Formats: sequence, C-alpha cells, structure tokens
Amino acid sequence: MSKNSEDPAAKEDLQQEILKLLRKNPDLAREIEVTINLNIENIENIDQFAVGNYNTFFNFETPSGDELIKIIEYLDQRRKEASNQEILSRYNPSNLPYYPEKLKQFVTQNRADELRKDLTYLENHRILLLSGIGGVGKSTLARALVDLRPVNVPEPFWFNFNQNQNAKLGDILEKLAAYMKAPYIASFKAERREPGKTDVDKLTGELHRRSEVWLIFDDLSTVLEDQQFTDKGIELLFSSLRYNDHKAKVIVTSRTLPKLENGESLVDVIEGEEKHHLNGLRKEFAVNYLVSNGLDKVGTQKLEELAVGVDGHPLALRLLVQLVKEYGANDILEDLSMYRDQMEDTILKARKLFDKLAGNEKEFLEHISVYRKPVAIKALKAMFTEKTPRDSVSKLLNKSLLETNHNGSYWLHPLIQEFAYKGLKDITEAHANAYIYYVLFPLPKKPSKIEDLQSLIEAHYHACSAGRVDLAARILYHSNVCGQLEMWGNFKTIVELCTPLLPNISLEGRIISLECHGYFLGILGIACFKLGIAEEAIILIEEALKIARLRENKKGEANQLGNLGLAYQQLGDRRKSIEYYKQVIKITKDIRDQLGEGTSYVNLGNVYLELGEIEQTIINYKSAGQIFRYVGNKRGEGSCFSNLGILYSQIGNIDEGIDFLEQSLNIFKDVGDKIGEKNQYMNLGIAYKNIGMFKKSIDCYEKSLKISIELENKSDEGDLLGNIGNLF
Repeated sequence: MSKNSEDPAAKEDLQQEILKLLRKNPDLAREIEVTINLNIENIENIDQFAVGNYNTFFNFETPSGDELIKIIEYLDQRRKEASNQEILSRYNPSNLPYYPEKLKQFVTQNRADELRKDLTYLENHRILLLSGIGGVGKSTLARALVDLRPVNVPEPFWFNFNQNQNAKLGDILEKLAAYMKAPYIASFKAERREPGKTDVDKLTGELHRRSEVWLIFDDLSTVLEDQQFTDKGIELLFSSLRYNDHKAKVIVTSRTLPKLENGESLVDVIEGEEKHHLNGLRKEFAVNYLVSNGLDKVGTQKLEELAVGVDGHPLALRLLVQLVKEYGANDILEDLSMYRDQMEDTILKARKLFDKLAGNEKEFLEHISVYRKPVAIKALKAMFTEKTPRDSVSKLLNKSLLETNHNGSYWLHPLIQEFAYKGLKDITEAHANAYIYYVLFPLPKKPSKIEDLQSLIEAHYHACSAGRVDLAARILYHSNVCGQLEMWGNFKTIVELCTPLLPNISLEGRIISLECHGYFLGILGIACFKLGIAEEAIILIEEALKIARLRENKKGEANQLGNLGLAYQQLGDRRKSIEYYKQVIKITKDIRDQLGEGTSYVNLGNVYLELGEIEQTIINYKSAGQIFRYVGNKRGEGSCFSNLGILYSQIGNIDEGIDFLEQSLNIFKDVGDKIGEKNQYMNLGIAYKNIGMFKKSIDCYEKSLKISIELENKSDEGDLLGNIGNLF
C-alpha cells in the first residue's frame, strides 16, 4: 500500500496495518520516519508512540488546536504513569511562567502550525530560536511547547533573563545544578571562585550522560547588545550548548538573532534568514481571538480590519479588545487608519493603543514600571499618590495592562513596562518610592544565598536610579551585603554594586564619605582580583591603602597590604608579594591581630612554595600553625598541618608527612568539617600509594569516597573511583 496513494480506503488500510504492527512491537515507533495523519482516538493503546525517538505522531498534515489539546491531555496522563517517575524524579521542578487555561487554549488554537513546525525542528536540531518583535508571543509559544514535549522528558528548566537582568554565569549554573540535582556543577561556590569553562564543561558532560532534557532561556535579548553577548560568561555557556555534544534541547526566545564572538549565529541559519521568526497571528486566527474575547457583536469585516490594522500582534489584539469595548469599533478603526496613513510600524501602533487604553491609570502604571521583578500588592500601593484612583490595580487588571498569578505577585508585560517607563516623567520620585519599599523589606535572620539579599540589591538599584548614591552606599556599608556576596563567590555582583558608587577612584572625585570610599575601593579591588583582573585590582587597592593610612587605620592598612600581596602574587611578581606580606606581619604583630598574623604567614609560605624555597615554606607554615593553635582556630591549624603533610610527602619525608596529615584529619573530624576530612583521607591515600602501601591507600580512598558520595561531590567521586581502580 503506497503512502502516496490518494485512495481513502488504501490510507485507512495502511493506518490499520501500522496500528497492528505497533501493538505487536511498540519499539517500532522509534523507527518511524514517515509523516502519519493518525486519528488521535486510535493511539490510546500504543504506549511507546509517545516515548519513541520523538513526537512522530504530532506531525499532522493539517494540525488543529483541538487535536493538539487532546494530545496534551494524553501526554499529561502518560507522565503520571510509573514508568516515567524514575526519570522525572531526577530533577527538581522549575519555575515555569504563569500559564492560565484561557491563554493555553488561545496559544494552542492559534499557533498550531508554529507548534508543529517547532516540534519537527527540535527533532534534528539542538537549539530552537523563537525570535520576533516584542509582545508577539515568543514566551507563550515556548510555554505551549512545554506541554507538548515527549512524555519521558522532565519538566523543563526555565530561566527568564528579563526578570534576572543582573544574572551572571554563576547564577545560571547554580540554578541548573539545583534543577538537575547535581550540586557538583556549582562547586565553584564552595571553592569561592568565579565559574569558568571547567564548570560549563561539567554541565554539558552531565547533559551528555543523561537522557533528553529541555532548557528554556527566555528573553535572551536582555543580555545582548547589537546581537552580541554583553557578558562573556553567559556567552561561554551558550557557545558550549551550541558546539558540545549533549542530549539537551535548548529553546531560546529573543527579539534579535544572538551571535557569538566568532561571528557565527547561535542557531543554524539558512539562506541568510533566521529560522522560526514569529510574526503576528494570521487574519482568521486574530479574528477568532477578538470574537472569543467578547467582540462577537462586531461585524466580520470590521473585525478583519481591526486584526489587519495591528498586523495580528497578540499584545495589540489584547489592547484592542478592551479599547473596542470602551470606545467602540468605529472609533478604534479611525485611529488605526490614521496610524496606517502615518506609516507607523507595529510596535508604535501598540504603543499608541496602550496610551489610549491606560487612561486615568497611566500615571500609576508609569510609576510601577520602575520595578524590575514581580512584586506584592504592597509594592504597588507604595506608588500611590494623592491623584491615584484607589481602584487603579483592579482597573489595570481588568484592562489586561497588569498581570498576576493570583497568588500575590504582580508584574507588567515586558512591552507594557517598556511603554510605561518611556512615558514616566518623574523618574527620580518613582525610584525613590521603590527604594523606600525595598529598604524596609524584612530580611532572613541568616541569609544563605543571593536571593535572600535581593530586596537590598533592589533598594540599591533604585537609590542609584534616583541619583541618591549616598543611600545606595549606606545600604551596602551597614548591611555587609558585599561581605556576604564575597563569601558566596558572587564577585561580579559586587563589581556591579560598587562601580556606581565610585565614578572616580581618586579622592578628589569621591561623592561619599572618606571611610565608605576606602571600604568600597578595597571591596571592589578584591572582587577584581578574584575575577582575574589583577592590574585593575592593584590600582583600586592602592587607593584604598592611601585612605587607610590617611585615617591612621592600622587594621585597614594591613588588610590592603595583604590584598596587594595577593594581587602581585597572581601577576607572578612573587618578590614584591613577599615584601607586602612581611609588612602585614609587622603591622599585625604591633596591633596584636594574631588571626591576621597567622593568615599572613600562610600567604607568605604559599609564595615561598611557588618559588621552590621549601625551608622558608615550612618555617612560615609552622609559624601559622602555632598561632592558630594559640588562638583556638582549629580549621586554620588543620589546614596548616595539611599543607605541611603534603609538602613533607612530596619531598620524600613520608613518615613526617603522614603524621601531619593524620593530625590534620583528627582536627577536621573534631570540628565536624566533612570537606576537610574528605580531603585529608584523599591526601593520606596519595601518601600511602607513594610508598607502596596499596591496601592502606585503598582504605583511605574509600573513606574519602564515602564522604564524597554523602556530599554529592561527583568530581571527587569520579577521581577517587579512578584512583581505587588503578590501585587494584
């Protein structure tokens, strides 16, 4: 029976024969390459059809929204079955955007062609780009695709750049690590360093090992400028997803086509045109939308003119519904005719419709446009003025100009926010009100992640936007935000927060107090040092050192000299680094800062080790260990013993090396430091291996392995298994 036959009976026979084959051997679904127009009612007994190589049965010749809705229901049922639970349980749920049933029906019905096209595209490509002008429905189309993913694909990872405009590579990797239940991907946090290629490789390696998973990055154009990535770390991530081998399907929404540093596009490009550029709805779909949203009494011809007048733009259609209800179809058609005569583009038409619809609530809408993230009702009310109608929130919701998840969060459609912010007259006052709202926001008693400090970061942003840099500085200075971020390794965020406070690093250009100026210079210098920008770090730290000496702040002077020692060490000027560390030791002795003195001896020992001066290294490590023991710093003492143990083992003094490592192990056990304990077992395993005591070495490696499994440290787990295998 030919698949090309036009005989209806032959088509029916072909379909029935295929169904018989699939019932006998469901695995055949994996091999199907032809497009089959199956009746949805006939697939209920073919389990593997939805779990095969891909969604073959979605390739309808004439797909309809109703058919896709039935498929979604079928897939939801399949995902609940036990056969998929083991796969799906390996992932934490992601924060998918709010997707009301009405919007789901609209997108599925009106974007059926696009959905089929995109699912087909994903069969043969790693990265799908949904591009188009703002408000055309890129994000909602991506959300609709989530419901049509294969049943054995877990709920996708979703990252919205518009709601995370300050996000860096580390923020994304940390969220991916939590989503995939793979903490080792974010090990850079515990190691207090900025993530790089090694960490991105961990991610793509994990994506290669696992079965298919979807990663959705919404509104990527937020971090693009002239199609280029503004952040090298994020570009590194997408470059890796573009070129490395893995099983993930990546969906990106962006107004523009992203390009990598090498000049190549993020996605495949054919004949100079990007794929999957999303346009407005076709005329018949746009008319159906207007009818289904309450304009059924308007004549068909007028509805068609309305739909064509806004080029089927979904946001403009949404505005049209409310405007026609308020002003009538004839009035709005006159406006659209005028826009057409003036050759207005789609976005400008939408902007003018927005202005007309906003009405008395326009000023209030402009004020709340300063918020960068979804907010509570209290944040909206913080923007009320004497002129603001008390029912403004409910009116904006009714006009579809304000969105909510009905669970206490409110936000603006990105394009509505853009329109409103451009019309904001008193930007300073609006940002000042937002600052007051955020600065009074209650904080967790023990913040443990950057999200816990987000209200202070937002308060800082609004203070700077209002021109009150002094308030922004006060937030960071008195709340120790930078100290917490430094502890968690968020150095790029520190740079972003401190840079607006120091328009000129010299004393003549300071706009905050001398004490604050020196503090932020030092913090910014350390962040630059951690990010590998040593030359810039030295300039900043030297300015901070001048201020510390000017204020006769000995402790501050010692801190900045130590930072200069670290910076020059990173640059490779070790002799200069030694000079600075020796100055620190002298000052810390004078002011009886024993902890600072001990740390400086460790730093000095590290530089001598790099120079190969072993005797000086041992002297400084031992001096540090004695000080840490005297002041009761057990971890510091344990780390010094570990350094000495490794050093003695490397120079052939194995017995003394093992003795120091065992002392270090006991200390870390006493203080309950599992990471330190794991590391010492690993170091002992290496020492015993070097003297041929393989059974003892295996015993130490296995103890380290057990702790690595407890800590979910996949990297160390892999290394230890390899070491044990080699010894056997």
